[in-house]
Amino acid sequence: MTFTVKLLLLAALIACLVLITASTFLTPVSNDAGAYLTIADGWLAGKLPYRDLFDHKTPGIYALYALILALSGRSLVAVQLIQLAGQIACAGLVMWLAWRWWSRLAGALAGLLMLYGSAAFAGPHLTTEAWVAVCLAAGLAALLWQTERPPVQWQWLAAGFCVGLATLFKQTGAFTLAAFALWAWLYGSGWRATVRRWLWLLAGCVLPIAVMAAYFAANGALDDLWRDAIGVNLTNYPRLAFDALLRGNFVNLRSFPLLWLGVLLALIFVRPRLGRSNQFDTATLLWLTLLTGLLPLVHRPYGHYVLQALPPATILAGAGLASAWQWLRQRVAAGEDMDARFRGHDDDLLAPHRRSRWSGVILAVVLAGVIALALIDLPRWPRYLAYTGGLVRTQDRAAAAVERATQPDEPILVVTDAPQIYFLSNRQPATRWQYLLPVNYTPEREAELAAMITGHTVRTVVTDSADQYWNADLKNVAKRACTFLESFDDRFSLYNCS
Repeated sequence: MTFTVKLLLLAALIACLVLITASTFLTPVSNDAGAYLTIADGWLAGKLPYRDLFDHKTPGIYALYALILALSGRSLVAVQLIQLAGQIACAGLVMWLAWRWWSRLAGALAGLLMLYGSAAFAGPHLTTEAWVAVCLAAGLAALLWQTERPPVQWQWLAAGFCVGLATLFKQTGAFTLAAFALWAWLYGSGWRATVRRWLWLLAGCVLPIAVMAAYFAANGALDDLWRDAIGVNLTNYPRLAFDALLRGNFVNLRSFPLLWLGVLLALIFVRPRLGRSNQFDTATLLWLTLLTGLLPLVHRPYGHYVLQALPPATILAGAGLASAWQWLRQRVAAGEDMDARFRGHDDDLLAPHRRSRWSGVILAVVLAGVIALALIDLPRWPRYLAYTGGLVRTQDRAAAAVERATQPDEPILVVTDAPQIYFLSNRQPATRWQYLLPVNYTPEREAELAAMITGHTVRTVVTDSADQYWNADLKNVAKRACTFLESFDDRFSLYNCS
């Protein structure tokens, strides 16, 4: 790499680190993150997830956040710092893999793509998918640890363990097991060897899941775990209409075009090897992992779902972009040499400054185009961070008002799709059904919450302006039965129902 390229990469690294750090600390606690933090907080207070508090993710995220909260004295900043560290570690693994198997330039590009992709696809929002990405990057690193020989038993076991951890953070992490198993089969070394690899993979995957299941079984909550983490997702999350999937995934393409350009280039320069072979093929493993990582987007096109596919996508994109850059440099140099021969000049007599001038112009134009594509969304980031920073301040003011109006051991009722108010105000939810979304709404639960308001079972009620119709209904119940205290930016309203 030339000095100019190294300087550009260093500047890009600093910019990406600043961006992902700013996104982490200027992003409000999202609805999902509010549920994770509330449940982690409740777990530390003796309330078991699924049995006492409702959510429909697998328990890995609650366990991780509970551990951080316990060690940090219940610090949100500590949770955000660990989330940030996880994304940087994932970028480091991706960088190492691309550098080890392709080139230093491929590694640098892959790491930068991973950092920016994490910010672009909501990794700093305390999402579970960010941790799935960390686990899958670790699984790829385990399998690709050695370049000179195929994976041995401990590597298959470690890769399976990483898939099991990914599944504990989100159910779709288990899809990667199919990619790893198919890659094991593609190495044509006989069925016995293939079955042994599968058994090591499966043993590693089952181990963390079995430990967690045993914990819930020992506490009499295995049925609750199965109902909420598996059953609710199977029965309440139908696939979106085809046109909605197309529109949503087009937005995902538009969010980071340089990544997808690199993946397209990888189809040319880093092609997978189709069919069984006597040699392991790194590219095939990455393509298989990318395909299984993209499967959730066939069901729902949420941007943070892309995070699961980001490690293999960024490695392939980094290798594709680096290979394309090297190919272009060679073609430019070869073209100038051919032109010199055509004109009857000796290559050695061709003025060096002519060759460097023309090749420099062509390469500079291509580099400028790549940089422009990478920076296409740069103007939106200051506005976006200013907007999210305002939401952070609104949340904090609403939570502080709730904390002033209630006692530490007094439950509150939040009629909203923003359960983060529970955690931010250091108050426990009033019921297992802490918030109502389409995934867990029933008229009976709405009636239960309305009865809590009219019966003055809870003293403080927080409502917001979310668009679910039952929120408006329950807000009207609170208006009639309680005393209005305060509102915050037309989003949160606080009522005293004592």
